[in-house]
Amino acid sequence: MCLVFYFSHFSTKLSAMEQLSYSRLNFSALLVFIFLFAQCTGDKSTNNHTDTDAGTDATDIIDDTITRQEVWCNTQWPLTTQTSPGAATESLYVRVDLPGLIITPPIREFLEVDVGFGPTGVHPGDASWQWETSDYNASCLSCGSDVEYMGQITPLSEGTYHWGARVRYDSGPWQYCDRSDDGLEGSTDGWTPQTAPSLIVSRDLRVVTLNLRCLLDDFASRLPLIVDTLTASDADLIGVQEVCTEDGPLGHDNLTEIINALSTRTGKQYQIVRTVTHRSWDTYDEGIALVTPHAIIDESETSLPMGAFLRKVVMARVETPLGTVIMATTHLDHLDAQTRVDQATAAISALTAFNSLSEPLILTGDFNEGPDAVVHSLMTDAGFSDLWSNLYPLDPGYTFPMPAPDIRIDYIWLNHKITPLSISRILDTPVAGVTGSDHAGL
Repeated sequence: MCLVFYFSHFSTKLSAMEQLSYSRLNFSALLVFIFLFAQCTGDKSTNNHTDTDAGTDATDIIDDTITRQEVWCNTQWPLTTQTSPGAATESLYVRVDLPGLIITPPIREFLEVDVGFGPTGVHPGDASWQWETSDYNASCLSCGSDVEYMGQITPLSEGTYHWGARVRYDSGPWQYCDRSDDGLEGSTDGWTPQTAPSLIVSRDLRVVTLNLRCLLDDFASRLPLIVDTLTASDADLIGVQEVCTEDGPLGHDNLTEIINALSTRTGKQYQIVRTVTHRSWDTYDEGIALVTPHAIIDESETSLPMGAFLRKVVMARVETPLGTVIMATTHLDHLDAQTRVDQATAAISALTAFNSLSEPLILTGDFNEGPDAVVHSLMTDAGFSDLWSNLYPLDPGYTFPMPAPDIRIDYIWLNHKITPLSISRILDTPVAGVTGSDHAGL
């Protein structure tokens, strides 16, 4: 604001003393005028912004030597991320700098930072890229003079993409960001496909564990329920226990009958890793198995310490749509707690040896004890996460015995490489008085 003072000459005759006083007053007023005029001329800004609130608007403190083109940015983390169609990604982080300028809150009002994704090899300036606004991350403790923003994107279609960021200052041109790790320079050397982080979009990995109840309780009536449920699950990985075969050329084989019917329903061909553990009810060869519609790269089995019966753990390296995953299943002793501890310890050792590359690992099975027992603590201490209690810590999730279960003895265990999304019971409701098994599956 500029104030202008006007002074007039009085023609009234004054005494000498009055004239002296008046002269001094005029001189003082002149000094005030000169000072205020200097203030008015000093308020003229060299920037192009229109001041609407002088003294508080961010434009009053922006150094105009920082041009719009001098924005620097990089895609900080992650270098590769993964999600499923229609699901938001994890937070994507972007670092921004205006060289020579401290990015204060008023200046941030002139920054726009978006995260987005587009087809592999296509520049982010292309219209095929999709963008979402990101938010300032006030908690970044390692940013130095940079500021950090974070946002999420939600792709709808499966595929492999680049993710990236774009930044502009004061409505200037967009600056496109890529990586600055391993000697790369972020936006300084321009965007290239080789230095852009990746986004993989594929559906969730679906896992089932189920104790088949051998061939007992009228398996012919239970078979359609099991096949219907497995078809609906669209499972990538299935771990089954009490896989049983009758003697003789006409004897039933519950797993073979299930897989044959499932293949007919889904049109998929399934790979099977199967082992016999013991003789059950003096009638059946019983064991455990892994089933998957995906390629099996490698497989192994390990015998566990003897209990009432011989028990094993089987494991396979499977090439899933989300990459290589170790899948395993086991069935622990049903009588003795210490035997279960010894068996679980041996199973953990076998899985650790098989998973020498620290890949994502899933262990399913019938552990024959609840989550308040010793084996559960043993598994969590070894770095495994109980999928049910992870997602539903206040829900006991009973699975046995059907149709009125009062304990959860069936589990899907994950290592830290896998992020759990959801879990539910299957075959937990009788249909026309028939239950699929004496266990609810997961």
